[in-house]
Amino acid sequence: MRSAPPFRRLAALWHDRTGTSVIEMSIILPVLVVMVCGAADVGMAFLQQIRIQQAAARTMEMALAYRSPTATLSTTIIHDEGATGYGIPVADTSNQVVADMWLEGAGVRQTNYTDVCATGSPARFASVAITDNHAW
Repeated sequence: MRSAPPFRRLAALWHDRTGTSVIEMSIILPVLVVMVCGAADVGMAFLQQIRIQQAAARTMEMALAYRSPTATLSTTIIHDEGATGYGIPVADTSNQVVADMWLEGAGVRQTNYTDVCATGSPARFASVAITDNHAW
């Protein structure tokens, strides 16, 4: 018995459609997995950013509303509130929460927050910076 010429076997293989869906899936699946993982990572990054912004806003709201007859507002209080709001231990030493307070008089930054500004009307400022690394 004689076998079919090689080109006939290739022609028959060319027209055979069994297994094409597996090949198509093997091409598309890695792309889909990368896209889904990328979307999840971007979503986690946005969630982290929102948490940081909310903690900083909460800290500044607390600083603006802070009224205590026995103590004055300090960078330590702002730092502790920012750390608590974001869920960082208050004894954080990694500089994830940085608080600063200053007094300006006539556009000149004063060294002490509680000083009286001799020139112009004083303005008191406070800032908080919360940073974190996003790792998934």
